[in-house]
Amino acid sequence: MKRIIFIKGSIETLGYFSLQLAEYFSEAGREVFVWDMQKPSASIDAFEALADPSESVLVTFNFIGLGQEGQFSRGLSNIWDVYGIKKICILVDSPVYYYRQLSSELKNIKYVCIDRYHRKFIEKMYPEYGKVDFIPLGGNRELCSMFVKPGLLGTGRLRFIKEERAESFEEWKERPIDVLFAGNYVPMGSLEPALAGLGQEYRDFLMQTAQDLFDDPSAPIEDTFIKRLTEEFPDCTRDEYLQACYKMVYIDLYVRSVYRAGIVAGIADRGIKVHCTGKDWDQCPCRHPENIISTGESVSSRECLEAMKIAKVSLNMMPWFKAGAHDRVFSAMLMGSCLVSDSSEYLDEIMPGAEYYARYELITPEESARMAADRVEELLQNMNRAYDIASSAKGFAISGHTWTERAKKVEEILQSL
Repeated sequence: MKRIIFIKGSIETLGYFSLQLAEYFSEAGREVFVWDMQKPSASIDAFEALADPSESVLVTFNFIGLGQEGQFSRGLSNIWDVYGIKKICILVDSPVYYYRQLSSELKNIKYVCIDRYHRKFIEKMYPEYGKVDFIPLGGNRELCSMFVKPGLLGTGRLRFIKEERAESFEEWKERPIDVLFAGNYVPMGSLEPALAGLGQEYRDFLMQTAQDLFDDPSAPIEDTFIKRLTEEFPDCTRDEYLQACYKMVYIDLYVRSVYRAGIVAGIADRGIKVHCTGKDWDQCPCRHPENIISTGESVSSRECLEAMKIAKVSLNMMPWFKAGAHDRVFSAMLMGSCLVSDSSEYLDEIMPGAEYYARYELITPEESARMAADRVEELLQNMNRAYDIASSAKGFAISGHTWTERAKKVEEILQSL
């Protein structure tokens, strides 16, 4: 295919990922078209002015552009099907969140997952889609201006700030943020609407399933959901299981929120300031809330990178990716921040030792909080070690875990279409 189409202007993070891929393909000499959902008229006009729109492939995240968005609709169809445009859809969350989309029988589509268990789930539960590819999320190496007009993306349209030299230890230890956590907090109260109207028996079922994850936090949520459902309801159809999994996504948010709150609060309660680039941290249960320094609102991907670039330690908890990696892992490394994180089968595979990050385990929420706080405290007391880890990790991430490297995997899929 002649041209690659990307979409920005919906979910900020996913638009950022799209632009990282778009820059690679543009620099590689491919024709790239960027559709800006914040400027639908200009995007539609630019698209319809293309000489041969059918000679394109859409690369999108989380079904953006494939749902009910009016600007992509053409009667009862969508603009991609009208022109026979093939689609690659990269799912950055568990497939249990996408029951409606995956059940809608989209045409000419190739799915990519960022976790191997996600891939396994789709291939087993939606065999009609055939082979699903695996591409983990990549790190954002550059600080991107994010200025892209709707239409064709020419070489150099994205402006980057590039580092010219390595950061010395003396410079690194002067970074003003000791500990950074990039992400929002999900208060328990905000999850309550998901339970509204449910009977006590069903609430108990959800809490029992959540306890399964607390008992075995190495288990993927997909496997845990299906196991619990088949034990309780052995005679359901495949579609009934899939619908039930979709209605259980509350559990994923609940369990992650419990761990995330405990880990951040555990460090703050040690007397260590934790800077959080996200909203609702003022509602995090904590004995010393004065040590949680929050932006008070969600911030952009670029602002997260800017914060990582001035943080000695970046604290992370994976979004229940048991065989994948979150972009925060590699972005923190690329920004020269020493990563403290839980792991996954994929991270264990590519980083089996302790050279590139300080690892804590997901055990019980209380034990995980203590372990994460221990790791952070040890690093702040031994900054030479933290600097050595950060320096090694940066080179490791640059060598194979940027969006440039992920774009090369996308290119392989494009060649196979």
